[in-house]
Amino acid sequence: MKLKRLEKMRSGGTRTKMQLSIPIPKTPDGRVYRYSPNADAHPRHFVLGDTVAGFAADPAKAERMKYTPGTAGTVCPYSGVRADDEEFMHPDDRKAAVKVVEQAALQDMQDAFSEMLAGVARRSKSLTYKPAPRKSKPRPRFGRRDLMRLLVCDCCGRDYGVFAISLFCPDCGAPNLALHFAREAELVGQQVDLAEGLGVEQQELAYRLLGNAHEDVLTAFEASLKVVYLHLAQNRGPGSAPVKQVGNDFQNIEKGRRRFDEFSFDPFAELDAKELAALSLNIQKRHLIGHNLGVVDAKFAQHAKEAKLGETVELVAADIRTFGTLCQKVVRRIDDMLAQAPLPPPADQDEENYAQSPEDTIGDLSPEGTAIGKWICETSIDGLPGPLDEEALISSFPDLSTDQISEALADLAEDDYLDLSHAISARLPRVRVCEDLFLTFDTYCMETNPVADALQLIPLVLSKETVDVPALHVESGLSLRRFNPAIGLIISEIGEGRVSGAWVDGYPTPYFFIVDSDRVAIKRLARRLSA
Repeated sequence: MKLKRLEKMRSGGTRTKMQLSIPIPKTPDGRVYRYSPNADAHPRHFVLGDTVAGFAADPAKAERMKYTPGTAGTVCPYSGVRADDEEFMHPDDRKAAVKVVEQAALQDMQDAFSEMLAGVARRSKSLTYKPAPRKSKPRPRFGRRDLMRLLVCDCCGRDYGVFAISLFCPDCGAPNLALHFAREAELVGQQVDLAEGLGVEQQELAYRLLGNAHEDVLTAFEASLKVVYLHLAQNRGPGSAPVKQVGNDFQNIEKGRRRFDEFSFDPFAELDAKELAALSLNIQKRHLIGHNLGVVDAKFAQHAKEAKLGETVELVAADIRTFGTLCQKVVRRIDDMLAQAPLPPPADQDEENYAQSPEDTIGDLSPEGTAIGKWICETSIDGLPGPLDEEALISSFPDLSTDQISEALADLAEDDYLDLSHAISARLPRVRVCEDLFLTFDTYCMETNPVADALQLIPLVLSKETVDVPALHVESGLSLRRFNPAIGLIISEIGEGRVSGAWVDGYPTPYFFIVDSDRVAIKRLARRLSA
């Protein structure tokens, strides 16, 4: 049997047992689909083109490349995992290849069958056979498209495209996060240019465009930090503590810092006090634009002296460009950290409080939120998380209305100092105090340092396999009020299922067990706290 169509695809083997080779379908711009073999590398799908003709590599960036460009093997841009090129074959391309072979084989068989019957009635006077005209079906065509974020690696010149945010070049493996964000900054700049080009009669549209551009900066910035944090957390090695839910931590400078403290790295270290203040203020602006239609609220008015309560927050094109530049500076530092490149020294951040908060406030909190947080801290007997007495709260702040107290509680909850649950017709939400409140406020209110106390407890904890918490309290010599926030910080590193859920008066738990992964997590905590 002649198999002329299959023969054209033959790249090896024998005539009866062929080895076939099918060209991979390409996108309109000549890229091929790739699919990461790492199931945890969401979204896995990317496209890969050729090295840009005439690309001249910068010798200064050669050290950032992990692999020689153009050699066999592909790097997952989302996770950095490297494997053979064949392992990155997209499932759709496999199906497409099978479809091409199926149709070619079917048409070859149809041709052979027609040839077999061609002379079947040649000598018969009673039978006549005339094959009907048969048209060959066109070869299957498979639609391919290029992805929205198309990049050219600035280290090796390889052209590729990804969904969302990726971290590495698929060819040389160099970190490309800064390249990603530079493209975001470029697009934001174009939005700002459009807004500036509108006349006075289109002022409302201009403000809307500026608001979208401003929001896009923080969205891209938050996503970049989150992707890197999760990448680092997922590669801590076997036995590491599970990653705690990130939420919107990277919309807050201090929360973002605490996350990266886990890796002894500060992404904001190169920003000076003035730059930190500008970054913090712009993050607050984004919250107003996204959640309050741009109308200045009491909390924002605390941080921006020129802002007036109830007015629309001012958006200036130059401020948006500055916001993007500050975010780029942070992202470049993260990119250098991923590349293990030398990092510039930290800037001086002690000249002024970066959030420009009034002296009687803590962090981004309002004076009312700070006052209630201090009251909770100072009146706690045992330093334990738990429910808050509503009547005692109201009676302790007679000058505040119920609405003012409710807003102050929401302010504290915004920074994870409280958990709130709302009930119909209740004057105030039900309040549960969180550990973070004591860890932050104790240094202001109690003249004690939970971090220093935790460092004192860690050697005692590591010397045991089963920790009897009340007995450890006695051994430590600390007061109960100092002991509980410190031990709570350590317990947060213990894996789920090894902390007793039984109730014991005065302590967060009666006991907990420690395995090797917990010891590693506690030792890392000690290094972070000591840094």
